Amino acid sequence: MRDPLPTSLPAAVTMRQLRAFIAVAQEASITRAAQRLFLTPSALSMLIASLEGELSVRLFERTTRRVSLSDAGAQLLPSIKAMFENLDVAVDGLRLLADRHAHRFTMATSPLLASTLIPHLMASFEKKFPRIRVELLDLPVEAIAESVRSGHADFGICTADLHAQDLHSTLLYQDRLVLACPLGHPLAALGEVTWAGLRGEALVLLRQSSGLRTLVQAGFAKIGESVEPAYEVAHVATAVGMVRSGLGISILPSFALSNALTTNVVAVPLVAPVIARDVVVLHGAGKDLPDPCEAFLAHFREEVAPVARVVPALSRRFRIVPPAGADGSRAPHARPAA
Repeated sequence: MRDPLPTSLPAAVTMRQLRAFIAVAQEASITRAAQRLFLTPSALSMLIASLEGELSVRLFERTTRRVSLSDAGAQLLPSIKAMFENLDVAVDGLRLLADRHAHRFTMATSPLLASTLIPHLMASFEKKFPRIRVELLDLPVEAIAESVRSGHADFGICTADLHAQDLHSTLLYQDRLVLACPLGHPLAALGEVTWAGLRGEALVLLRQSSGLRTLVQAGFAKIGESVEPAYEVAHVATAVGMVRSGLGISILPSFALSNALTTNVVAVPLVAPVIARDVVVLHGAGKDLPDPCEAFLAHFREEVAPVARVVPALSRRFRIVPPAGADGSRAPHARPAA
């Protein structure tokens, strides 16, 4: 006499055997079940026999006319059906999750980029790719790399003076430093201004701890001068506000003025020397970015190259310096447009 049905399935029992068991139980026929599973009747009979051997119970009563469940088989069937139903639900859930991830990504960037350049790019990208959802993390500059490392962001967009040697960094574009001055200021009417032409002006600059201040000091150093600002502030928005109020002039990245051009602040290209800073994308080293991320970065390059689409008023004065070409060359720094 055979032992009763075991309380758990032996490790050697396969999914194929269990699917064969369900098919035979539902069809009550080896022939019909074999057709349903695209097997030969003999192959299906072997699967059932091997399952019965593993369980040491008879699962079916066989007659010349039909196959019916034994008591043990009838006891086993509900549990196996429930197991497959739960498995199907889990697999469907994973597919939905994978599909959702395939059509969304998270980007980390600085508050300055997040309030100026990035919103325009997100809006135009959404029109081209309405099914892709972009999530934005506006973080302090020093937190961008960590958000990529931790996986909270798929990639980060920031200036290249961020130290993140363990991450892969790719140049997106170069952004020129420009003079920001109030409408009506004598320098506002010029097509371009030299760094030497800023002597005697009241400067509103970012504090010494900022990467932007380092670039400004480098600009003055190239003409053999040091800089003594009238005001030092922590945020670009503060500098723009003080310029707008007539407290002084400032030296800022061009994209920082995209929201200020219609509010009595004029951007004038700075030359002799031309100073630009690299804006890069950071992502995990040795990892390929998902297709939606690559699509956004390609869109970024397409949209930012012609500044007329991003900062219309500013584009009448100059163009952003493009990144290096495939041969490593760069286009010459732009002069004022005619």
